[in-house]
Amino acid sequence: MDDFKSRLMSELADQTKSFFKVEVLLEAALKSLKVKESESLLFGKLTVLHYRMFGGEGSGIYRAAAAVELMILGLDIIDDLQDEDHGGMPWHNLSKDIALNLAIGFLTLSQEVLLLCDFPLEHVHQSAVYLNRQVLTAINGQTLDLLNTARDEKDYLRMVEQKSAALLVCACMIGVIMATGRPDERVEEYAREVGIAAQIKNDYRDLLDWSNKNDFLRRKKTLPLLFLLSAAESEEERWIQDYFAGRLELEEVRDRSDEFAAIVERTGTTLYTSVRMRSHYYQFLDIIESMDVDIKWRDLMIEAAR
Repeated sequence: MDDFKSRLMSELADQTKSFFKVEVLLEAALKSLKVKESESLLFGKLTVLHYRMFGGEGSGIYRAAAAVELMILGLDIIDDLQDEDHGGMPWHNLSKDIALNLAIGFLTLSQEVLLLCDFPLEHVHQSAVYLNRQVLTAINGQTLDLLNTARDEKDYLRMVEQKSAALLVCACMIGVIMATGRPDERVEEYAREVGIAAQIKNDYRDLLDWSNKNDFLRRKKTLPLLFLLSAAESEEERWIQDYFAGRLELEEVRDRSDEFAAIVERTGTTLYTSVRMRSHYYQFLDIIESMDVDIKWRDLMIEAAR
């Protein structure tokens, strides 16, 4: 997979140039692909990796991987527009209506590219059905995230399983289906565990990063924050609950990041988050290490999940 990025980016650029005809859309689309190129392209990589893991050969899988990355890009744009996040991205230089068209274009192009893949028709059909279902699942999860009504760990995990984990499962499974013509329950299970572990890790990182749109400052209910709110009970820690409940304003807590970080450590939030993240990661390891797959591809998946 040494030439993975160049092959995938070539496929993404070719498909984008073929289907985006209006100049403003094409220009924004190509700039968006430049953002993709600077990233890990993890989802497309997982598609190719699982195709190889399950015995697939040939270069046609790169078109399917491009379809997966186009789907992720479309959903990322919508997510950023809804959260008003990642202000430096090229789609934020567009009016919101045009940016929304760009996102819809990428999502629709994802389906178009997948349907044009040179695989047995049944494999293509099964992949398209699976991708559609996972996108719909992710939309439900994103809605739960926007509603911000999680009360406990169970609610949080239900949201994450439907949102970020569902998309990671989709990336893996498209590769499996293109190789075999059917999904694999073990892959679905371990990919879900990886997705949950990754989201918990991201949420903890965002909890302590006050330079961007911090989850605490936004009063966004994540697993680390739900634990912190239940654990911060002393008099000197109560301001955290007061802010989250709206009894304090942003200006009253904006300069308390160091104090906040100390409370996160003191209340055991760091330890709790680490344990929960690792428990899902170890479940992934247990499943994949029990599978009869080539050790080369297994180790690459373990490396990707770290």
